[in-house]
Amino acid sequence: MTKTIKTTRNYNVISAILAFVLWGGWTFYINTKMDSLQHGIISGLTQGVCSFVITLFMTFLIDKQFNYFTNDLAKLCLPPVCTVLLTGSFLILVHHLIGTPSIVYTLAPVLTVAFLFAIFTNLKLYRTYKNQPHLQT
Repeated sequence: MTKTIKTTRNYNVISAILAFVLWGGWTFYINTKMDSLQHGIISGLTQGVCSFVITLFMTFLIDKQFNYFTNDLAKLCLPPVCTVLLTGSFLILVHHLIGTPSIVYTLAPVLTVAFLFAIFTNLKLYRTYKNQPHLQT
């Protein structure tokens, strides 16, 4: 039986808090600038909460997918791609539903950094996996 490789709770919570502040603030700024204070506040708070929850969900999904795949190439490539496709689709839907005025400007940097975060998180798991041969299947 192989041991499950996971990210730490501190890594997950700190990442989620930073995501709330950074992306909630960005969304507030861009939508206030493009439209109105009201849209900025609604979109910013929505994005902040979504970023917090999605960041926690992303680390969970990456952990689960990483441990699910047995092929090294799949372990390395699929968790970040699948995770960002799923969470990005959800964000597009949420912003469409709440009427965010500038969805493209709001989400382009968010999804770019989310993908980089997913790659970074997955590489941390992959390094742990490769550095501990007894964990490999």
